[in-house]
Amino acid sequence: MGNFLSRDVGKSNLKEKKERNQNEALLEAVKARNIRLSQTACKDEISASEGLGEFFLERLSYENPHGARLNLDNQGRLSWPVLLLYPEYAQLDFISAFHEDSRFIDHLMVMFGETPSCDLEQKYCSDNLEVYVEDEDRAELYRVPTKGTLLQVLQHHRYFVKALTPAFLVCVGSKPF
Repeated sequence: MGNFLSRDVGKSNLKEKKERNQNEALLEAVKARNIRLSQTACKDEISASEGLGEFFLERLSYENPHGARLNLDNQGRLSWPVLLLYPEYAQLDFISAFHEDSRFIDHLMVMFGETPSCDLEQKYCSDNLEVYVEDEDRAELYRVPTKGTLLQVLQHHRYFVKALTPAFLVCVGSKPF
C-alpha cells in the first residue's frame, strides 16, 4: 500500500512542477512583451515578503469564473481571456481566447454581424464602434485603433491588465451615452 501512496505523491509533485514551469513561461512571455500587470487589484493579497511575480504565478493556476485562462501556444504566442464592456447598455461580452495577433475589428465584425436585440437604434455595427482602455490612476480613457492587434493595445503605455483578464470599453463613435 505504501508504494501506491508514494507513487501518487510523486505524480502530484511532478504535475505541480510542470504547472509551475508553464506558469513561469507565461509570466516571462508577458514581461517580454512589456505588458503591465495591475498591482492595485491585489495589493491587499500580497504579503510584504511575497513578490508580485510570485503572486501572479499563483494566480495563473486559477481559471476565471468562465473557465478560461491565459495560454501560451506552441509558437510562443499568447491568448487572453478578454472582457468587452458596453457602458451604454451595462452589458459585457466575454471572449475566452483572444489571440494576441488578432485585431479588434475582426472580433467586432463577427460579434456584430447581426444587430443585438438591445440596440433598438441599430447603431452597434462594427464600422461605428470605438474601443477604449482606461487609465484608472488618471481617470482617463484612451481610444485604441480597432484595426490594432490585442498585443498592440496591451502594450499601450497607460494600460494595466487587471486579474489577468484585459477589459476594454466599446462605444459607438460620436454618440453620447
